[in-house]
Amino acid sequence: MVEFLHRLSWLLFNVGVPVFAPIALLPLLNFSRVYRQTSKGIATRAIRDGQLLWVVISMCASACYEIGGALGAASSGSILTVMLAGLIWHVLFIIAASILVTFGAADSAPHLSHSGGDEVPGQKLMWTSILITAVAATSFAISHYSLT
Repeated sequence: MVEFLHRLSWLLFNVGVPVFAPIALLPLLNFSRVYRQTSKGIATRAIRDGQLLWVVISMCASACYEIGGALGAASSGSILTVMLAGLIWHVLFIIAASILVTFGAADSAPHLSHSGGDEVPGQKLMWTSILITAVAATSFAISHYSLT
């Protein structure tokens, strides 16, 4: 039972809090008189431009740290190969998330469309960041639990 609680608490604090806490806490701005008007739809605005990708970068960096620390304890060549593949996998996620978050930051700046009005931001990056975050969180958890 203690082992289950240990694993569950790791998952909660290393995956659940970084991914869900900011999104869950932003609606609390509704209680403030100052921010009540600007808080409408704030959770969607917070992830619309790929801000969840910052979480992906940090989770994958943590996974790289854990895998790198365990490389010396690899008992066979096949385990070492799997660990190196996991390391490369997470590094590729860091690179992809860094590129996409850069695009999201550039796209979040107000700019005019060719028709002269403000361009409405697409939701393609938002859904891509949600998918990448889910895959990275799962991958981080799998790599952590396979090493412990």
